[in-house]
Amino acid sequence: MLTALLSVWSGRLSSSLAKSQSRGGQVCACQVRATGKMYACKKLEKKRIKRRKGEAMALNEKRILEKVHSRFVVSLCYTYQTRKSLCLVLTIMNGGDLKFHIYNLGDPGFEEQRAIFYAAELCCGLEDLQRERIVYR
Repeated sequence: MLTALLSVWSGRLSSSLAKSQSRGGQVCACQVRATGKMYACKKLEKKRIKRRKGEAMALNEKRILEKVHSRFVVSLCYTYQTRKSLCLVLTIMNGGDLKFHIYNLGDPGFEEQRAIFYAAELCCGLEDLQRERIVYR
């Protein structure tokens, strides 16, 4: 099963979405060959997790992402591991990171109506987390 899953993902990183380095690991877009469906793949280095004593935190992240089903929060679709990494395959949110929109689209910041829209989406996501009794930092 793991071999079959890895062969589905290998070599299909999207060039249209840039790789990004998150606090917890590298995130890149990936595509299932058979369906063409896009996902985000978060790769966590096992050595780094062990060095920071983050085993419980990584497991907690997996459990939370499995539990949440929201239009405003990414969900966990698949997990797999390699010799060096743990990989979380997540739903992809088109539009990218809010920080990108603040700093890279025109002048830094955006108009009030757009800020209201993003604030409403954030509130909806936090409500969905609260409904599942999840507290986000």
